[in-house]
Amino acid sequence: MKNVLVLITDQQRKDSLGCYGNSVCQTPNLDKLAAEGIRFDCNYVANPICMPSRLSLFTGKNIRNHGLWTNGLNIPECETLPGHFQKNGYQTASIGKIHFTPHGGDAGNMESMHLWKKREEASKWTGPYWGFEHVELTLGHTAPLAHYGEWFYRNGGTNEMLKLNNISGPMQSGTRELPEELHDSAFVSDRVNDYIKHGRNPGKPFFLVASFPDPHYPFNPPVAAAKKYDKSDVIMPVREDGDRENRPKHYCQHFRGEWNRKGSCPARHPDGISESYTRELISHTYGMVDLIDRNIGKILAALEKEGIRDDTVIVFTSDHGELLGDHGLWFKGPFFYEGLINTPLIINCPSMIKNKVSNTLFSDIDLAPTLCDLARIPLMPYMNGVSQVTHLMNKDISVRNKCLVEYRNGYGTNDCSSKVLVTGKYKYVRYQTGEEELTDLSEDPDELRNVADLAGYQQIKNRLKSELLDEILSTEPKGPKQVALA
Repeated sequence: MKNVLVLITDQQRKDSLGCYGNSVCQTPNLDKLAAEGIRFDCNYVANPICMPSRLSLFTGKNIRNHGLWTNGLNIPECETLPGHFQKNGYQTASIGKIHFTPHGGDAGNMESMHLWKKREEASKWTGPYWGFEHVELTLGHTAPLAHYGEWFYRNGGTNEMLKLNNISGPMQSGTRELPEELHDSAFVSDRVNDYIKHGRNPGKPFFLVASFPDPHYPFNPPVAAAKKYDKSDVIMPVREDGDRENRPKHYCQHFRGEWNRKGSCPARHPDGISESYTRELISHTYGMVDLIDRNIGKILAALEKEGIRDDTVIVFTSDHGELLGDHGLWFKGPFFYEGLINTPLIINCPSMIKNKVSNTLFSDIDLAPTLCDLARIPLMPYMNGVSQVTHLMNKDISVRNKCLVEYRNGYGTNDCSSKVLVTGKYKYVRYQTGEEELTDLSEDPDELRNVADLAGYQQIKNRLKSELLDEILSTEPKGPKQVALA
């Protein structure tokens, strides 16, 4: 039975990695992982924000199937991939961010910042939680709470190190006088390596998640990491004058800083984000990604040292991407550009997968059944995803021809649902309001034009609309198990 190690980041674009074409940001460890495994170029999330996407990754279910349709919901614990692996003989652990339950407020869950600020539970509780036998948590982003907070202060960290210097512009950006070895990325690698060396039972396979809270905003790397990248060297975002004007109105509102998930607000940056500030935010992102890569290198070295590298299936991915200035937009939400919904995915197992690049469609709900197949354990019930093992073994075989992305805004009267169908060549978006987007990805890879209303695309749009309905119907929730006719 193979070990499984899932490396996951928070809000990372695939083009921040060298193996995906970034010539500035240094990611040698992930580049090597991709070169020795398979790199997917068309991996689409089930949802473009954290909590729904993460639960889809770890259940293999669409949003409507598991019920966690937006951030901030507190749903009952359900069967997850780690719990399923545990039932099939694996030991399971998670180090870092989980985010199946809310961080804000006092919802009574173990990921509540309010709970951990009381400090009584600190370092005493280590699970079980959502299928993980052993848990060490980070909460938020470089926040000295939960197990990271205990580790931070125990290793000499001070509150002064966490202060953000040089806050500039309408969004938080700056650096911290924080030693790289006390950053939460270092916490993840340090505790993962401790688990690999001392925490596991060597006689049993493990399912281990190393979850990095970066490079999610705020854009605040340690000073040393930030200094590696000059803002004059960054790769600038995709943008063309007027490229948002034929999209739904919330695109332009977000450009001006007037939109958030709770509704509209006064413009925070009416003319968008300046070029200088854009460069600063991107250079700081590179610093955070660089630091993640170096800590992943430490984890990979630990596997080698323990002699279990070839017996471990390693996955690298992110819960969703980041707009990062594309079309003048930032962060995430109901914006379905590639930078946000087409995320990095690397699957590496030297004894099984060798040196491939895949441009076939992969949905993040496919990861759960694929890992079950690779581990040779039964599939979980009611999954919407499909195993891609056949494609892993033969790149000429595709098992998926479309991906479904779902989004629902929440917040009462501001609630708005949207569905997205990606076929590889086209991307079609339908909003609850009746608004539509259609992008011809083959002719317009930078997504500068919405062609939904153009006469030449009406037949294609109608076909995609029908296919979207078919996909929604085919992925309706199947559980719970029916036990009687009445």
